[in-house]
Amino acid sequence: MLRGMPLPDQDSAVGHSFVLELDGQAIRLLEVQNLVLSIFGLKPGGGTTARARAVTLVRPLTRDPTFADWAHQSKTQGVAAGRRPTVVVFAADGSPVARYHLENAWPSRLDIGSLTRGDDTVVVERLTLTYDDVEAG
Repeated sequence: MLRGMPLPDQDSAVGHSFVLELDGQAIRLLEVQNLVLSIFGLKPGGGTTARARAVTLVRPLTRDPTFADWAHQSKTQGVAAGRRPTVVVFAADGSPVARYHLENAWPSRLDIGSLTRGDDTVVVERLTLTYDDVEAG
């Protein structure tokens, strides 16, 4: 048992809100799913090689066409539509807790949540970004 070591500050790891910074625009998010900082595959004969990763960003469906426009651009331009967006995590007081810069990120999937007549839940859109690398900072 470790003695004399203070417990970590659990509140500092709590994400109160999230934003995607893209082309000078801050897009509010409801959820960030599966943001992976490192993933490696084994090379034949030893060593590792970095592999592409994917993160899913969830936001309420709005009139803002940013996600749809970028997904369409990705469909027509392929990987050339890659950008360097940043996911920012904020504490309850509004101060940034963490920033994750995605390198060469491009939309690989855009889907709309369930549409049910008479339902009172928020309709969301989910944008999955495939990216080459991520830098925390």
